[in-house]
Amino acid sequence: MLTLRFLLIVIFMFLKYKAQRKVLLMRNHLTNFISTALICAAFAVSSHDTFAQSGYMTPNNITRKPLLKPGLPNQQLKKERYLGSRLIYSTADPLREIFTKDTGLSKACQRGRFKQVKSMQYIAVVNGRKYGAALYQRNMLHDPQKLAEKDKIYLFKGQGTSSCRVYQKRI
Repeated sequence: MLTLRFLLIVIFMFLKYKAQRKVLLMRNHLTNFISTALICAAFAVSSHDTFAQSGYMTPNNITRKPLLKPGLPNQQLKKERYLGSRLIYSTADPLREIFTKDTGLSKACQRGRFKQVKSMQYIAVVNGRKYGAALYQRNMLHDPQKLAEKDKIYLFKGQGTSSCRVYQKRI
């Protein structure tokens, strides 16, 4: 499809060019132009097929590292998954049993008024899942409206999106 479209464009340009100029005077320039266009078309088609066959252009082929190490108990977390992040809280209990969802803070997070200073710099692992985490400290939390309380930990799920959810727990 790409090759056919490209060849039609080249033919159209050739006919337009032929009508505007005299064929005898511009024969050398025209043959150079057509040969260059055909070479470019050949490279475009071959490179497109190569990328599609090797999987670079399909997002379904992107593999992610598993959160847990295979063959080990589920509570042991894979260290490579947390490079660049600092773990400040960890538990094996389910999220909804320990933390409560705060709708006011979730709306503020969706609007960018209550969020981590740097996304996923500090994390919490709850029931084997990773969440962004923050305490009241200024280096962890962007809170211009002073919504945070000193004795709570906040978990962020989907920060930076319109579906951001904030969970809290008293420490």
